[in-house]
Amino acid sequence: MSDRRRYCYVSGLGLGAPALEELCEQGRPPSLVVSYPAELAHRSGYLDYETVARRHELPHLRAADLGSNEVGEALSEHGVDLLVVAGWSQPVHDHVLSRLPLGGVGLHPAPLPVGRGRAPIPWTILRGMRASAVTLFHLDGEAGSGDIVDQAWFDVEPDATASGLYERVGRLQSELLVRHLDGLLEGGAPRRPQTGHASVWPQRRPSDGQIDLTASGSDVDRMVRALADPYPGAFAMFGGARITLCAGRLTDRCPGGAPGQVVATGNGREWGITCGDGTVFVPEVLRVDEGVRAEPTSLAMFRPGTFFDAPSPHMLAATRGSPVPGQPQEAACQAVPAARNASDPAEVVDPGPAPGVTAGDPSPADQR
Repeated sequence: MSDRRRYCYVSGLGLGAPALEELCEQGRPPSLVVSYPAELAHRSGYLDYETVARRHELPHLRAADLGSNEVGEALSEHGVDLLVVAGWSQPVHDHVLSRLPLGGVGLHPAPLPVGRGRAPIPWTILRGMRASAVTLFHLDGEAGSGDIVDQAWFDVEPDATASGLYERVGRLQSELLVRHLDGLLEGGAPRRPQTGHASVWPQRRPSDGQIDLTASGSDVDRMVRALADPYPGAFAMFGGARITLCAGRLTDRCPGGAPGQVVATGNGREWGITCGDGTVFVPEVLRVDEGVRAEPTSLAMFRPGTFFDAPSPHMLAATRGSPVPGQPQEAACQAVPAARNASDPAEVVDPGPAPGVTAGDPSPADQR
């Protein structure tokens, strides 16, 4: 790394930690770390970077807005040339980038130009993507539209969970930054324009995680996997209580079971929830209201023959195949492109939301 060039590392989320740790271990630490303040701890995947910063003796600033005077003064004080953003919910605007000699780069866990916007990890699963990528790109003041430096591709397995993808994305972000940081600081990193159809994935609210138990079992299972930790979780209501399904599995159809009905499974040792197509989703870990996680068999409230609460008509209208406004329904990406360095990438198309999945809302949300 050039002694004359310095960078600031920006992240408010846990998926940004592996790259920062690796760069510090390699003797290429940032001159400044900026992360979210404690009042934003409700955001999915939030991480307080104070421990990491202290361990590596790095200057650390907590800020909610990169455009604030406080951040601007810190960038000047530490002689920052380049901004590296790895997990931040707001766009970095031109007035911030223009004060930095080398501008900035961002990391986004979607195969740009597909998947600009918010909540990329949940949407990857909800949309049935079979392959995706982490994209390192030049910031241009807009949301995810800058020239691409590189992309790290990965398969999305049929049983992928948000927890697993979150961990994988963190590793791939680290690999990309380790590979390209020197070139970025020397002003010679690759850049190619984004080509192909661009799509914008909307924000998701915690309320978007309510499950429609009249949907198919595969849709219910997909929702549970997509909203696993560190996201708020997929949930259904039971006797007025919010039941978050943290993990589970599908079993065969249960003769005579109605959607939302609790049925005995596993020779009576377990219980499950009948879905709209007759398949049964068996919860393995759940949470009642805001309580601690529990094994479903430890809770006597779920007796065979009882029913989960019916969702409201408004919720059903929102979840049954609602398209993302302005986005076409396209075929899913079928496989990881052969050119994993993205120098000659295959075009990836956005499959659109799966049936039974809430399309989201442009209002503020805590799911990145």
